[in-house]
Amino acid sequence: MIVIRLGLVASMLFLAACGDYKVMDPENQEGVTSQVDAINVIVRFENNPTAKVLQARLPLTLSMQDLHQNEKYFYFDEPFPTNPERVGSIRAGDVMLYGDDCLVLFYKDVETSYAYTRIGRVEDFSTLAPLLGSGTVELTFQN
Repeated sequence: MIVIRLGLVASMLFLAACGDYKVMDPENQEGVTSQVDAINVIVRFENNPTAKVLQARLPLTLSMQDLHQNEKYFYFDEPFPTNPERVGSIRAGDVMLYGDDCLVLFYKDVETSYAYTRIGRVEDFSTLAPLLGSGTVELTFQN
């Protein structure tokens, strides 16, 4: 299981991600534990090349910046494999890739015309909701 720890850099904020899509059966999904202070959440990865490459790059510590007061993002130096689709609706808790190098964690629901590659979803996002706000957050993914 992969552990994600969040350290707050500018303000308290965290994870949410992409829109309506079929979530894989839990027994077939790779899980990730995410921690903000003493709060843990599970992130379920999609079964696709993008999610697998992200997992292969672990451990990672990312300083994620805020954009539009609804998402956190981080640009990688190396690209990921992609399979972008126009997702339409994005839900708080969705984790996606924009382009081939930008990890995006959505923390508010939004409608979009942009295309994203699905990476995963935070299982019980409501446990993180009280910690959300604007600013930069430091996120560490580790095995």
